[in-house]
Amino acid sequence: MNISIKRLALVLSLSGAGLLGLAEAATATTTTAANLRRTPSVAGQIVRTVPGGTLLTVACAGDWCRTTYQGRGGYIARSLMRPVSGSATLIGPGNVYYASCAALRAAGAAPIRVGKSGYRTGLDSNRNGTACDRGDR
Repeated sequence: MNISIKRLALVLSLSGAGLLGLAEAATATTTTAANLRRTPSVAGQIVRTVPGGTLLTVACAGDWCRTTYQGRGGYIARSLMRPVSGSATLIGPGNVYYASCAALRAAGAAPIRVGKSGYRTGLDSNRNGTACDRGDR
């Protein structure tokens, strides 16, 4: 089962589900070391082990959350995640994507806190909940 986050967002947004539910993405931390699996199943191949306390952007459906860690996409059991921010829809007006901290700074939007439009863990290298602050590249 190979589902991209964009495809998952489209399908799930049409279903009208809610926070850390189906149609939305949120930030969450792992409550303990968690296996990032290729498929949403305990039998799925483990592609990485995510340390406890790691901040991730997730899109959850049922018992599993789709996320990326160290450049690898996969699934983590929802039971191993603790929500951090309110949700933000994956598609629609008002969502902003910054490719880099340089782009965020050029737009005059840096720094940006977790839960705000434009925040993503890829811009928060020191994982302090604020993207593109002094500690980030």
